[in-house]
Amino acid sequence: MNHLPREENPLPILAYIVFSTAIIFYIDIITPLGFIMGILYFIPLFLTVYLSWRHAPFLSTGVFILLIFAGFLFSPRDISGISMLFAFLNRVFLSLLLLVSAFFIRGYTRNLEELRVSEERYRFLTEYSPDAVIVYNRGRILYTNPAGIRLFGADTKEELMGKDIVERIDPGDRETFAERIGQAALGANMFLDRVRMIRFNGDPVQVQAALGRVVWDGQPAIQVILRDITYR
Repeated sequence: MNHLPREENPLPILAYIVFSTAIIFYIDIITPLGFIMGILYFIPLFLTVYLSWRHAPFLSTGVFILLIFAGFLFSPRDISGISMLFAFLNRVFLSLLLLVSAFFIRGYTRNLEELRVSEERYRFLTEYSPDAVIVYNRGRILYTNPAGIRLFGADTKEELMGKDIVERIDPGDRETFAERIGQAALGANMFLDRVRMIRFNGDPVQVQAALGRVVWDGQPAIQVILRDITYR
């Protein structure tokens, strides 16, 4: 699972919202009484998830509510007293649902933003860590800091991306390391005092390893911190 993408250029999403809103409003004012076509306003409301402006769900909801009651006033079919009351109550209920949904959408987008900021801070701190920091999931390295590149003897980060870290462990320690990864995936914090690894050039290296679960791009993953203790 990745983060839901937020549009850097909001114009296409805004165009979709405006166009769909206009279509829904037109359908609403020509639809016979008893059909709550205004429920379709949930479609453009959910599109506001892709907008970075935090007040977008509430502003859109305000516009939708105005259009819902404009449809109530302009519809030529809302003419009898009982039908008018029925239509009015339906639109009040729909407006409340839209408003509640806007609060949920705002909470969701706020959580996404907080997670994005947290991950940016994490990346900043790990970039300057003297220990190798690896993010690993489903047999693939998703991230490594510069210290990790040096530890593995790689020239670039791309040489490590997508590789299985277990393959760089000495065969004698490989089973134990794989077991600790499995335990870390379940939420346990694991520590290995001495693990033998093999660099890309074939040189052996001994490390201490700390493993724990983290969230990476919205997905659970494993953080592996490796400290070179070869010359201790």
